[in-house]
Amino acid sequence: MKNTIFPSHLINPKNKDKKWISDFIRAAWKDYKESYPDGFYNAKDRYHETRMYMLGKQSITKYKKMLDPQKTANNDESWFNIDWSIVPIIPKFRRIALGTLRKSEYNVNAQAVDQLSKDDENKFYKDKSAKILLKEEFEKQGLSPEMLGIQDSDPATPEELEMHMKYSYKHRMASEVEQAIDLILSLNNFKQIRKEILEDIHDYGIGGYKEYFDSDGSIKVRRVNPSNLVVSYSTKEDFTDCHYIGEIQEMTISDLKQLAGDQFDEETYKAISEKHKTPRHGSQNQGTIVSNNYAKNYDGQRIEVLDIEFFSVNDMFFEERVNNKGNKVVGRTNKVKKNTKNKKYSKSSYKVVYRGKWIIGSDYFFDCELSTNMKRAKSSMSNTTLSYHLAAPDIYQMSTYSLGEQMKGIADQIQLAWYKLQNVMLRARPRGIMIEIGALENVPLGRGGKAMKPIDIIDMYSQTGNLVYRAVDEDGNPSQARPISELNNGIGNEAVQYFDIISRQIQLLRDIIGFNEITDGSTPDPRTLKGVATLAAESTNNSLSYIKDSEKNLIERLAYNLSLRVQDAAKQGTLSGYSKALGKNSIEFFSVDPDVNLHEYGIILEESPNEYEKEKLNRRIEQALQAGQINIADSLIVENTQNIKQAEELLAYKIEKNIQREEQKALMNQQTNAQLQQQAAVQSEQAKQQTIQVQAETKLALIQKEKELDMQMQERKYQFELQLEQLRTTGRIEQRKVEGQSRETVAKIKKPKGDEALPLDTDILE
Repeated sequence: MKNTIFPSHLINPKNKDKKWISDFIRAAWKDYKESYPDGFYNAKDRYHETRMYMLGKQSITKYKKMLDPQKTANNDESWFNIDWSIVPIIPKFRRIALGTLRKSEYNVNAQAVDQLSKDDENKFYKDKSAKILLKEEFEKQGLSPEMLGIQDSDPATPEELEMHMKYSYKHRMASEVEQAIDLILSLNNFKQIRKEILEDIHDYGIGGYKEYFDSDGSIKVRRVNPSNLVVSYSTKEDFTDCHYIGEIQEMTISDLKQLAGDQFDEETYKAISEKHKTPRHGSQNQGTIVSNNYAKNYDGQRIEVLDIEFFSVNDMFFEERVNNKGNKVVGRTNKVKKNTKNKKYSKSSYKVVYRGKWIIGSDYFFDCELSTNMKRAKSSMSNTTLSYHLAAPDIYQMSTYSLGEQMKGIADQIQLAWYKLQNVMLRARPRGIMIEIGALENVPLGRGGKAMKPIDIIDMYSQTGNLVYRAVDEDGNPSQARPISELNNGIGNEAVQYFDIISRQIQLLRDIIGFNEITDGSTPDPRTLKGVATLAAESTNNSLSYIKDSEKNLIERLAYNLSLRVQDAAKQGTLSGYSKALGKNSIEFFSVDPDVNLHEYGIILEESPNEYEKEKLNRRIEQALQAGQINIADSLIVENTQNIKQAEELLAYKIEKNIQREEQKALMNQQTNAQLQQQAAVQSEQAKQQTIQVQAETKLALIQKEKELDMQMQERKYQFELQLEQLRTTGRIEQRKVEGQSRETVAKIKKPKGDEALPLDTDILE
């Protein structure tokens, strides 16, 4: 690498005039041309050839030379009567690869990352947390939560608030910036631009955008043609370490007049058209233009103009103050003043961008100046970026080796094999027979039979398949000659070999790109299992991921720089041109907010889920619905979440919350049942105790009653016995009277032998 002397950056910014800028441009052009012979603009012809291969339109001259250099040199093509059309294998694989890459769609997600926005976020969180706590207190006291200004859409629990802060919360400024970025991309037909960028990265190994303010104040985005790029040395695939980037624009003198205007007079324009016309197009007939006051006959002449941007370093003056919200802010000022109580001033070096245009090979420069509207983030005011954003996923030492270039050699092998296969097919002959006429001459049919003519024998063979011939020669010696031999002819093994070469090269293409017979449509078997097809598609995606990741990073950087452009446009009042699309409220919000340029955003591209991811998520949602783990409202929220990872996390959260809710419900039911069982047990025990008590009381009463009865019985028994004794006593008296009477009667009736009577036994009487 040769060392090119650039003008010094360490000079007074006032001395960085047109001459200083033009000296830098010359040095940059010399540095690029001498240092990177295979890079970008220097590789224009190679890029063009690659693109023609990718479209199936490469030159067939090289193939003719490979097949027969001598006859091709003599313009003799009679030896090859074949179809010279290009086999469209490469265009097919290119379309599939680009289609796979374009399936990845992104949503711009802007998050405010400055301290001012963080303070707003913390305030929002504290406010909602306080309302949730107060809501619970209000409900306990029977008061309406509406008194707090709580809406139905607000988080109802601390857990829901955490989910809202994680997935749904967005600062108002971030939402407005997202909307503005989407609008700018849409107005610039970004879908078509992205399609072209992917084609460039696939074919050339590099692609890029340029974002800038148009003359009317609108923000523009356009594709940069890699074959026109002039770039300083870079070690990174995103070129964020290079110090100049430019592009060569081929234009007419009429176009030049629109750009340069009165920076050149008419005589200069005429001199430019004569001395610096583009060699590749100078011989083309641009049409005859009549010279008059409005147009000159050289206005259609084409020239090449280098439009370039580069970094330098200047001094910047800052003013530190406190805004109306009490926050410390830092802004730019023209010069350092004396510090005051409320304001402090400082000086610092900062990166700036200079630009200029040069008619290549001439001494004519124009639009040489310090760039306006340089993009600066609040967190790094001393830094800025160029308006070009590039990506080269497989760059090495400033040379790209794209997927398209890897396919060129394979395309040549396929094409040559195809031509040779055609030649073999054209030279093929039908199956036939070879006849040894000597063996068929004068063949007798039996002893004394008439000899057959050879033609008759051939007819017999053709009609019947039977062959008669003479097995001895004229001298009677045995002959080894076969009278008729079959000739296979046809295409033969040579054609099979060429077809095999084509098949092997196609398989090599699949291996390089990462395709398989399922993803490239070679085997569209409807019976192919869905899981197998999914794995095949994932394999292809993994092979192309290096292009996908590089392009995603490119769009992310573009979106971030557009966010800075939007803030500058709002500050300068040029955002009003988008009022119809953005809405009056948004424009007023940008315009009124005094701190609009104090916000800083982190830009993240969220990839929209592909069909497989959507299907998998929907399947999980359906399973959760059937299992009763979520409800319809939950499913709608999850389905409308664009980020597939967030959607899965949200689904898991909803399922977990519902499971917790069901578990809590089951626990409450269990507790209720336990309480009921406890109450029943208590009641049962109470009833049992009451029964025992009643039984005891009954027993006691019974005992008492028994005692009473016993006493009554004793009393009655006593009375009875008393009465009985009385009766007995009365009975004895009466009995004794009776017994006395009876004794006297007995005595009278029976007298013993003696003088005295026998005594009566009174006990017996009793």
